[in-house]
Amino acid sequence: MKGRQRMKLTTTRIIDILLIAICTAVLIYFHLAKADRGQKPGYRLITSTTPAMIEEMDYTIRKGRLLAATAWEPHWMNDKLNIKYLKDPRKIFGETENVYTVVRKGFTKDHPEIAKFFRQFKWKTSDLNSLSLICYGYDGDFEKGAREWLRKNPALKAAFLKDIKPAPGTKIKMVDIGFYNELATNAMLKILLTEHLKCEVSNVSTTIPIAFEALANGTQDVMVTVWLPNYHKREYAAIQDRVENLGANMEGARMGIIVPKYAPVDSIEDLAEYGKEFGGKIMGIEPGQGIMVLTEKAIEEYGLK
Repeated sequence: MKGRQRMKLTTTRIIDILLIAICTAVLIYFHLAKADRGQKPGYRLITSTTPAMIEEMDYTIRKGRLLAATAWEPHWMNDKLNIKYLKDPRKIFGETENVYTVVRKGFTKDHPEIAKFFRQFKWKTSDLNSLSLICYGYDGDFEKGAREWLRKNPALKAAFLKDIKPAPGTKIKMVDIGFYNELATNAMLKILLTEHLKCEVSNVSTTIPIAFEALANGTQDVMVTVWLPNYHKREYAAIQDRVENLGANMEGARMGIIVPKYAPVDSIEDLAEYGKEFGGKIMGIEPGQGIMVLTEKAIEEYGLK
């Protein structure tokens, strides 16, 4: 009888010990998880390319994982990917941007009708998102994509060309910095300028400093993708007295950090709590771009290092 009682007590004690051990393990797990989450995340900005960044975000979303990346709008990725922009309470990326048409000094006097065309060239970020997405569907054949977009948007086409007289033989030299949106935009404008206004249009893609200097010294005529007041602030300030600004052709452009729409964060500062889950990285694009500089600043300012 005593042996049975002793065995019963022993069994009860073992169960109690096991329960205590399990509870202790659970408490330790949650304590470590909380401590791990509270540690500095050690984010780093990964230099990549725009296509590679988009491909990785697309893959991440298809797998239901987490990734933070640099991004901007307008761009076709905003229509294709299930993403959201993180709030930026410190305004590292600034307020929304406007996109301006800037021409060389004397362009309006030399080509008043074409200057009028560029002044009334106005559209929305959603318009360029759709244009670039169509071009993407044609594997980057910008002319085919631009023609389809014009066919699908007759009202915008008519607004761009309203009351503009053809200027046969007028030579227009357009310059850009080779971004997808710019190539798509210039392909669309080239169709209108050549086929409807009878101009002769050339296009050069180059770096940001060379593009702005080319406008300033008059070797190029037009750039329709000048982002202000932040992205091209420094470059534009250096040449603004030597060029003509024909006004904004688009309002509400933006840049910042994106994550999948299902991600448990809504602000850049929230990333600090999820360093492990995001792999401690922010996928970037090509080196030297303004958005890369601002992202490095955001990592510093929000204490993500």
